[in-house]
Amino acid sequence: MNEDIGSRELLAFSTLARMNSYTLASSALGMTQSSLSKKIKELEAKLQVRLFDRTTRMVQITPEGQEFLRHATRFLEQMERSLEDLRARAAGARGRLSIAAGPHMAGNMLPPVIAEFAMRHPEVDIVLYDSQSRETLSHILSEQAEIGITVRPIEMIDHPQLDYQRLVERNVPLMAVMHRLHPLAMQADVTLENLHVERVLLLRQTSAAAQLVEPALVESGTSFDQVFEVSLIDTALGMAASAYGIAILPGYVSSRHREDILAYRPIRGTSVRFHIALQFLRGRSLSGPARSFARYLQASQSPSRRSE
Repeated sequence: MNEDIGSRELLAFSTLARMNSYTLASSALGMTQSSLSKKIKELEAKLQVRLFDRTTRMVQITPEGQEFLRHATRFLEQMERSLEDLRARAAGARGRLSIAAGPHMAGNMLPPVIAEFAMRHPEVDIVLYDSQSRETLSHILSEQAEIGITVRPIEMIDHPQLDYQRLVERNVPLMAVMHRLHPLAMQADVTLENLHVERVLLLRQTSAAAQLVEPALVESGTSFDQVFEVSLIDTALGMAASAYGIAILPGYVSSRHREDILAYRPIRGTSVRFHIALQFLRGRSLSGPARSFARYLQASQSPSRRSE
């Protein structure tokens, strides 16, 4: 066969074969009888096979038409399944979702969002790369992960190979995190002066969160006599939970694993601005699951959801 046959021709043929009436078939297809008759004749010419016997009173499918109908039906059913799958993927209900995130976000902010998303989208295959913040970038650049979830200072310079979709922008105080039995935990908030006599747990500059903390401390002109530096937020929280010191962290930080041990107190007179962002390869369209997950994450950070 040298000429292409389209799905419209197959649909016209199968509808006529099922109804055995040009009148009924043309009405079901939303076309005139003459247009349907012309389409069937063109199909027969392409196939070089007679598909229907026609009389003035009826139309009857031929044996060759019956054989072709089986093939046409399978093709149309497969086409419908393919279109249904494509629509489901575009809507975010089916497909693969690969996420990269730093250790604190992967261990605290994302788990409830991923759990809810998975419950509502059981046909989405979810992969999470929980790693150091700098490794999040390599997962995206290597295309292992489609999206990264990051907390970024407002003024951070963009990476030349990545696009960013801001999901949430927030302004929060710095937080002093301490063992719940520490005397300062009795106060509603603390001041930087309160912390001068304490061992202060700070993040090294390799941490993205440190890029939020340090400018606020510099702006306040504050320095500390006893400083213990760590690289990971969870390490700082662990040290605070062991009463080794008081961690100074951005106000978005929390730990679902030490809620009964740690006390979080805002530091009066401090403020940091940041946004939670989706990062992905520049020039790439996001898949349906990635777009849908971004909406879930954005909704999870609304004031009403965070207070639940």
